[in-house]
Amino acid sequence: MRAKPQSPLPRDTVPAWSPPTTTTGPTLEKDAAGGDFRANLVNSLQLMPLKTFPAAIRGVIQSELNYSVILQWVVTMDPEPVLSWTFNGVPCGMGEKLFIRRLSWEQLGTYMCIATNSKKQLVSEPVTISLPEPIAQPTEAEPMEPDPTLSLSGGSAIGLLVAGILGAGTLIAGVCFTIIQTFDPLGCCE
Repeated sequence: MRAKPQSPLPRDTVPAWSPPTTTTGPTLEKDAAGGDFRANLVNSLQLMPLKTFPAAIRGVIQSELNYSVILQWVVTMDPEPVLSWTFNGVPCGMGEKLFIRRLSWEQLGTYMCIATNSKKQLVSEPVTISLPEPIAQPTEAEPMEPDPTLSLSGGSAIGLLVAGILGAGTLIAGVCFTIIQTFDPLGCCE
């Protein structure tokens, strides 16, 4: 029986890559300068855009309740990433698109997508879904009272009188012409 050849290199039992772990406690890591490591990390991240329907304006989607909202990851990564969605920091879905059908009060808040593959992790820009703001506050209608003194004087009164007379004359002439054309018993207008 032959002995198995021994490898000159020791076997590594630690995988080359492992998914990031999260902590639930309020631990704060400090960087070399003594600043908050997480805050510096978030500030240094390049946030990826999302495709949204309706369109997000400055990271905000305004939608009415009972309408649909769609959020979509559009950045291509190689190898293919695992996409997870968060709502107000809590995991809420997986996949390239997040469909919110019939938006409700409970679904108003901030959404983000996290894309993770064996090479890197990318995070989307946060998108906040809110109700549209009212354009103006309604006011109580005040009843309009008719103006008891409707008067015309001077040039406007004369112009209105002349226009009325000319209009009435044209109307009468048109009616008379139509009657003559209809009842021409002598046939004199042929």
